[in-house]
Amino acid sequence: MADQTLEILDRYLADGRPCDAVTNFLFPKARSPVGALTSWGICDIFTKRARQSGLPLDGVSSYALRHSFAMRLLGRGVGVKTIGDLLGHHSLESTCVYLRIETDMLRTVALPVPGIVGF
Repeated sequence: MADQTLEILDRYLADGRPCDAVTNFLFPKARSPVGALTSWGICDIFTKRARQSGLPLDGVSSYALRHSFAMRLLGRGVGVKTIGDLLGHHSLESTCVYLRIETDMLRTVALPVPGIVGF
């Protein structure tokens, strides 16, 4: 999965990114004004492409895409700070919005409670 993701990102950097991009942003806007894509821009693009795909994606949003990405990273042991950096967040609180608590993950770090056997 990671190899496929890197391959897709490499292909985007080689062929998909606007060649006249004079910015350090990974995903710059294709039209003026030059800069990073905003959250609203991403929502608009996602909604348009989801509609064009013809797939039954009613109620699915770019938030769900970011949430799934964050949860996959968390499940693979990536730290919350790194996930936040990848999502472009400035605070851990913003990142935590995309992460829900996984009961199985909590069980691996839970301490035994005296007098209680098992969970």
